[in-house]
This record gives sequence, structure tokens and C-alpha cells, in this order.
Amino acid sequence: MFIYRFCLFCVVTVLCIYLCIGMSHTKTCTKTDKQALLKLKHGFIHGRHILSSWNGEDCCKWKGISCNNLTGHVTRLDLQCSDYTARLEGKIDSSICELQHLTFLDLSDNYFKGEIPKCIGSLGQLIELKLSINELFGFVPRTLANLSNLQNLDLGNNNLVANDLEWLSHLSNLRYLTLSYINLSRAIDWPSSISKIPHLSKLYLDNCGLPQVNPKSIPHMNTSTSLQILSLPTNQLNSSILSWIFNVSKVLTLLDLSSNSLHSVPNGFANMISLQYLYLSHNELDGSIIKSFRTLRQLKWLLLDSNKLSGHLSDYLPELCSTHDLEVLSLNHNPFNSGPLPDFSKFSSLMSLSLQNTNIVGPLSFDHLPHLDDLDLSLNHLNGSLPIFEVTKFASLYFLDLSCNQLSGTLSYTIGQLSNLMILSPSSNMLKGIISEAYLLSLSRLEILDLSQNSLSFNLNPNWVPPFQLLTLSASLCLLGPQFPTWLKYQRKLEELQISNTSIIDSLPKWFWDISASLSYLNVSHNKLSGVLPKSIPSIKTTYFSIWDFSFNNLSGSVPSFPPDKLALFLSNNMFSGSASFICEMSPSYLLYLDLSSNLLVGPLPDCWEKFQGLTVLNLANNCLSGRIPKSFGTLRQVESMHLNNNNFSGEIPSLTLCRSLKFIDFGDNNLQGTLPTWIGHNLLQLIVLRLRANKIQGNIPSISSLRSIFNLASKYLE
Repeated sequence: MFIYRFCLFCVVTVLCIYLCIGMSHTKTCTKTDKQALLKLKHGFIHGRHILSSWNGEDCCKWKGISCNNLTGHVTRLDLQCSDYTARLEGKIDSSICELQHLTFLDLSDNYFKGEIPKCIGSLGQLIELKLSINELFGFVPRTLANLSNLQNLDLGNNNLVANDLEWLSHLSNLRYLTLSYINLSRAIDWPSSISKIPHLSKLYLDNCGLPQVNPKSIPHMNTSTSLQILSLPTNQLNSSILSWIFNVSKVLTLLDLSSNSLHSVPNGFANMISLQYLYLSHNELDGSIIKSFRTLRQLKWLLLDSNKLSGHLSDYLPELCSTHDLEVLSLNHNPFNSGPLPDFSKFSSLMSLSLQNTNIVGPLSFDHLPHLDDLDLSLNHLNGSLPIFEVTKFASLYFLDLSCNQLSGTLSYTIGQLSNLMILSPSSNMLKGIISEAYLLSLSRLEILDLSQNSLSFNLNPNWVPPFQLLTLSASLCLLGPQFPTWLKYQRKLEELQISNTSIIDSLPKWFWDISASLSYLNVSHNKLSGVLPKSIPSIKTTYFSIWDFSFNNLSGSVPSFPPDKLALFLSNNMFSGSASFICEMSPSYLLYLDLSSNLLVGPLPDCWEKFQGLTVLNLANNCLSGRIPKSFGTLRQVESMHLNNNNFSGEIPSLTLCRSLKFIDFGDNNLQGTLPTWIGHNLLQLIVLRLRANKIQGNIPSISSLRSIFNLASKYLE
């Protein structure tokens, strides 16, 4: 024993000395690997990305690079980018294949284009290869079959094509495979290729256009014993796929067949005793499917949204009683017979229950579900008063959606005691009464509050500081006014604010423009807001583009300069005045919709519309604009609807031959002259409505065979 311990001590001592010496003499990266990385960098457009650190002699110290301490060879290249503003662009140069000692390569979440270099199959030491979420195109190189050590392969979310998957059968060590959103429509024998990967445990083939499975070929395929996760949504697969699934693995824990074309399900589920997560939403399954779940005692998640489940919802529950551990049940959008909300108390582990649009009628009553944190009963026919939400029964509830029902009475004050609530939406009901601080005082985690389309009145102290920071507030048709709600100035995280038609008779306070910088959606329309908007509107601080609606108010003064992050601007039916020169001051990089109709704008339109290349709808009707229609209107290639009616424009209609997307043109009630252009019939092939009435356009009416709806050319000058 002594000799054994002494020998072991000597071995450990020698190893420690060797490692210490090795670490103290860690090699810098090899010259060939450094040159390969610099070539690779040269093909990238990297901006603020980590490649800015790629300088200095030792490439092993560059960000995203790891090396072997003893040899100095690059073994790991990780340029995955979760920040979309710093993502890499360009092409993946073949110089990457010179990094022959790579075991890990991750270039996912970038904007790489071009083809995957065929030589990538020469990186024989690769264990993980991730190229997902890029803009790569072309064929998946069959040389990947040479990567015999590969355990993780992720090529998903690109524009790639693979006509067969036979090369996968050579990757005997593969554990994880993602080919989602790759075109596999010609890979006829894909099930056979997958079945030949002996150790595969996770497979993702989402939205690949997979060919249907031939059931006759199933007996000749190998059966895997290791596949645990199988994801095949959005492939239009019919029920024949199940014959392969029931044979490919006996240890599946997750199966996703949502958004396919399944009609019926055989009894093969009886043998899938390990199944815990089953996603079958958006198929054409009927009520017989429920009998297949009797033996699935491990089932935790069951999603059956948007199928053809009929009969009474209560009749389905006994078939699910064997699944004692069911945590998530979603039956949204199924044509069940009308009936009351069933008793779900037998599912004591239930955490999420979604019964949206399932024909539930009658009063709302709840059972004791101690773990329930997500409840969706929207789009039903619930009526009567809201029940008392006992805190002891719903202590975990964070999501409550009762919208689009027929609930009446007052909003239960006990809702305000559900301190874990993050999302509350009883919108589009017949609720009435007053909302005071007592309803909201304990909701410190609240992020989304939707009380819209009710007759609720807010009665909050002007100095009240809410205990929450909302992301979304929707209160349209509620009574918020007459003053602009001052408690909103404490909401520094608001991204969506919908307070249209809320009886506000006030001006926009100065502090409003401080919170506006985070708003990606703003709707204050149909109130009586007055005053002048500031000359400069701050840009939003989020990464989203914004939609702002100030329409149907009493706002006046000149139109301010809006920042370039706007997708849509609704400023109609106000009293904005002055010239339209502000248009040229805009930077409309992403503007799709611009509505300035029914205001008091005067003078000619500036000729700078070539800046508005994304514009699809332009409405300048019902103003006092004059002069000629700018020639640069002809550069709006994306415009679909153009309204200049009820102004005082003169001169001829400019050429719109490049505006081939136009569907609606209304230039009526102006002083336009000249002849009706023949290009209207020749170039605008999508045109549906053409209105030119009450102008001075002369000549013959040309052939306008493309018009499919109405045209109004009423003029005494036309023949």
C-alpha cells in the first residue's frame, strides 16, 4: 500500500511540475493562425464589434479567440453577437479553413452573406459548428460529412438549401442538430438519414418544407434510442409523419408538431411514456386525439391551440386526469360547444391555463389552483360580475387576461391585492366604476395594464407616485381627463401608451417629452389636446421604430421636426398651420405612413420626396396647399395610396410611372390641368381607385383596364 501511494504521489508531483512549467511557458499564437485570422477580418465589416480588439502580436489575447497553451494554435473562435447594432457583415472567407486546430466555431447571430466555404469540411477537429441566424445562401456543403468529431451542428435561420441529408449519416458523434428554416423540400429520404445518427439527442427542423414520409419505408430504418427532443413545426406534414416518430425513439421528452396538417393520430402515443412536452397547435385534429394521452403520465406541457376539438370542454378533462403533473394546458381557438368554465382543481400542478376563444359562457368562477400563474380566458362569452380574487387562491398569478368578454359591474378591488401580477387585461368588457389608488397600490410588479374599451374612470391623486413601472398602458374609452394624467410622469419605462378617446382636455405637459423618448407606440388621438408641439421631438431610446398618433385633437402651430425613427405619423384633424417646408427637414429613413390631412397647411409642397423611399401611404388631403404637385412624387416606388384631394394644386399631373405599387389615387377637388396621362393605364397595373373629379383635366379618357373597383373622373373637360 505504501509503495502504491508513493508512486501515485510521484506521478501527481510530476504532472504538477509539468503543468506549471507549461503554463509559465505558454506559447503565443502561431504565425499561420494569426495570418488566417487577419485575412478573415479583412472580409468582415465589423464596426463596433469585438474585432476592433484584433491587433497586437498575440492573437490568443484577442476577444473571441482561445488557444492551446502548449502549441499556440487557435482552438476556439467565438464571434456570436447578441447585440444587433454590433453584428458583423461580409462573407466568411476560405481562410477560416487554415485554422486547422479549431474545435469550436461560432459565427451565429450576425449578417454574414454568401456561401459556406466548402473547405470547412477540412476542419476535422471541430466539435461544435454554429452558423445560425445569418444571411448565408446556397447549398449546404456535403464536405461537412468529413467532420467526424462534430457533436453540435447549427446552421438554422439562413437561406440555405440541402437536396439530401445523406451526409449526416457520417457524423456518428452528433448530439445536437439544428437545420431550421433551411430548404429541405427535395430531401426525400430525410427520415432515413436522421435515423442513422446513433447518438443524436436534439433535432430541430422547423419550417424546412420537409417532404411527406412514406410509411412503407419505416420498417427499413434504424431506430435511435437517444433522441430526446424532436422539433418539426411549420412543415405541412400530414399524419404519416407519426409512423416514423413512433419508431425513431422511445425516450422522447419533447415533441413539437405544431403548425402542420395532422388530421388523426394513431395510438402510438401509448408507448411514449417519457414524453413531457407535446406541442400540437395549429393542426386539424379532432376530439379523438385526447384519448391518446391516457398513458402520458409524465406530461407537463400540452398545447392543442387552433385545432378542431369540439364537444363540451368538460368532457375532455377526465381523459387528462392521468397526467397529474400537467403544468401548462393550452386549448385556445377550438370550436367547443358552449358551456361553463369546467372544474380544473384536479390539476393541482397547473401553472398556465389558456382557454382563449373556446365558447365558455356564463359567470366567472375559479377553483383552487395554488400554482396557477398564467390565466387566459379572453375572447369568450363570460358575463356577470368579476369574482373576488382571493389572495390565498391566486398568490402566484402574474398573467390575467379576461379581455373581450361581457363582464359587467365594477373591477374587483381584490385584483389589486395580487402582488405578483405583471400583466392585467380585462379590456373590452362592460366594466364600470372608479379606479383609485387602492386598486393599484400592491401591484408593484405590474408591467402591462390594459383597461381599454370599458367605462372605467380613473380617480387618482395628482401627486400619487405609482409603485410600478409600466411598459404598456392601454386605457382608450376610459375616463382619464380632463387633465392630462400627472402620475404618468413617473413611468420611465413606458414603451406603449394608448390613451385615445379618454376625455382629456389639456395641453401636453413638458414632462411628457421626457417619457416620450421610450415610446415605440403612442396614441393620444380623439381627445381635446391643445397647444403647440415642441420644435424638436426627441428620438426614442429603444431599438424599435415607433408609431405615433396625435390625430383628432386641437393641436396648432407648425408641424415640428420628428426624428427618423418613426414608422407612422398620424397628425390629421388638428389645426397645424404654416408651410409644408418642414417636410424637407425630416429624415424619414423608415417612414411608411404619413397622414397630415384635415389641417391648415398652406403654400406649395417642397420637392424633396425622393427622401421618402419607404413611404406606402401619403395623405395630405383637406388642407390649403397650392402650386404644382412635385415631380419627386414620381420617385416613390413603394407608395400604394396617395391622397391630395381638396387642396388648390394646379398644373399637370407629374409622371408617376415608377410608382407601380399605387392602388389608390385621389387628386380630386383641385385645379389640375392638362390631359389625362396615358401611363395611368399602362404602368399602374395595381390601381384600384382613381379619383380626379372637380379639376380642369382635358382630353380623351385613355384605356384604364387595370381599374378593378371605382374611378371618378367627373369633369366637363373630359370626353
